[in-house]
Amino acid sequence: MNLSWLDDFLTLAALGNFSRAADARHMTQPAFGRRIRALEDWLGTELFDRSSHPVRLTVAGQWFQSVAQDLLEQVARCLLYTSPSPRD
Repeated sequence: MNLSWLDDFLTLAALGNFSRAADARHMTQPAFGRRIRALEDWLGTELFDRSSHPVRLTVAGQWFQSVAQDLLEQVARCLLYTSPSPRD
């Protein structure tokens, strides 16, 4: 899994539209869709109901939304605590 997939997922969850989410992530819609599908394949479940417009989170997607947010926050904290401090 690539951590950027989590940002992709959260962007699509917030915007509910593949094209707008792809634009927000500075990529083409087909490439963005492949990344979302790769995350779903990695997790073994669909995260979005693509039959509705805007797309909606599935039950698994609703659960994963908080997991993705927590993971990205934990990674940010790790980077903060492990980055070298400036020398005086």
